[in-house]
Amino acid sequence: MPRSNLYLTLAVVAMVITLLFLIAVIADVIYVYNAAVGSNTKTIISTAAGSYSSPCGVVSSWQPTSTGFSSTITAITLSTANGYVIHVPTPLVKLSTYYGGKLTMGIKPNNYVSSASVNGTTIYPGTGSLSLGVGTYMLYENATITTPLTSPITLYGTYNYTPAGGVTYIYTFTETIQAPSADVMNLLDGYQAWYVPHVYQGDDQGSFTTSWPVYYGPSTSPSNYWYYISTSINQPILKMVSSAYSWSSGAMFWQEYYSGGTITITMIGVYSNNGTPSSSRAYPYVGDGYIVYLFLKPTAWGINSASNYTIPYRASNTYTGFIVSPVQGDVMFPQSSSTYLVIEWNPLWQYAYTTNGATGQWNVWVVSTYYFYFFMYVVINPYPSPNLGSPYHGWDGIGTGYFQPNPGDYICITVSYNPSTNTLSGIAYDMNTGQSASFTLNLNGYFTPPASGNYVFGVAGTNGAGQANWGIVYVNYQADESVKAFALSTM
Repeated sequence: MPRSNLYLTLAVVAMVITLLFLIAVIADVIYVYNAAVGSNTKTIISTAAGSYSSPCGVVSSWQPTSTGFSSTITAITLSTANGYVIHVPTPLVKLSTYYGGKLTMGIKPNNYVSSASVNGTTIYPGTGSLSLGVGTYMLYENATITTPLTSPITLYGTYNYTPAGGVTYIYTFTETIQAPSADVMNLLDGYQAWYVPHVYQGDDQGSFTTSWPVYYGPSTSPSNYWYYISTSINQPILKMVSSAYSWSSGAMFWQEYYSGGTITITMIGVYSNNGTPSSSRAYPYVGDGYIVYLFLKPTAWGINSASNYTIPYRASNTYTGFIVSPVQGDVMFPQSSSTYLVIEWNPLWQYAYTTNGATGQWNVWVVSTYYFYFFMYVVINPYPSPNLGSPYHGWDGIGTGYFQPNPGDYICITVSYNPSTNTLSGIAYDMNTGQSASFTLNLNGYFTPPASGNYVFGVAGTNGAGQANWGIVYVNYQADESVKAFALSTM
């Protein structure tokens, strides 16, 4: 064989041996692909722009980016000795998978969180993996945040997806975590803020009391409010009423300029203790919930320090003999020159008391007050109750849905009034369990939409037989912005 042919043969053999070696090595290689959402990798895993909102209006939203997704979370936290724990489940993102596989997520090192998990799997510190099939998945993030959310924070992370076949696709994400906005009071997420002047009034079995409402800051709330659940909780709280006292209530009032549009009052409440059932406490259930006041025009009191705990009112409870509903708690009716609305969510309805004509957990009263020889009289319409009849007033036990909240659950109460339809609506929503109770009521024939002007609004906690230490951590007043803007421009 000529030498040239020999060299050619040896070269071919060497190439074959090299190729076989490379094939053997490559067979064990896992391909890693830096995925782009806009490419054909979206047939593996993808996300589309979306959002989530609860009846309380707390929202998270997400949208795809060129390398993954970005998300904004409005966090509702519980302040503890170890940080601010996201207390209300909020989605981080919704992902769609087109092949079954393993999702691995992690957050890059930062100074904002001490721990985080997605759907129960730890993703910080370190990374965590979830096995997914073909389908759509909502990822919920729980985290302990080391810093107050008085300004938004942004976290950066990665998520890898490895479908069967061994190819790993690498993506990145960002998430911005912020606190909900408020314009009356906010004790969440590191805030201890009151945005408007306000006054308190407390009632104990028909008599004035200054024992509640009372504010407990982070240094006093563990020993005075949260120790029934855990002394490690130091969430600030405005305690509206004590669980130790039946037939009692506490209220906070403030003033707003009403310009004629739809208004919505939103508050977030909680209780940590509902006492011990005994012969003096008729029901083993928690009651009597929260009250919202709309459109008062006081003449004998004002939003000033002199009126604090001195508001003229008449109490409705078993001790005063002035009963307006079979399930009501203690209800204060303050003095007012205007006809106003009182709305109560009472979780005792449908548990401790049910009757024909009562379908839900809400009471609504249309109230007028007047003085005669220095005695304040209260007229409550409709009388008799349209759905329960005499001797009760207003609409009693109306709406749909009912639930009993657990100690520590954040309960969102939202009440809206629409003057164009003269319609009142409300929803009580357990932000931890997702249970709710709602109502919608047309007030035609009983209440005239109020003229524009300054009015007093209020929120309260109330006890009857099913007492609890009802507290409030957040209050927001929202007006129709188009009407509000017009009113301000014409003032």
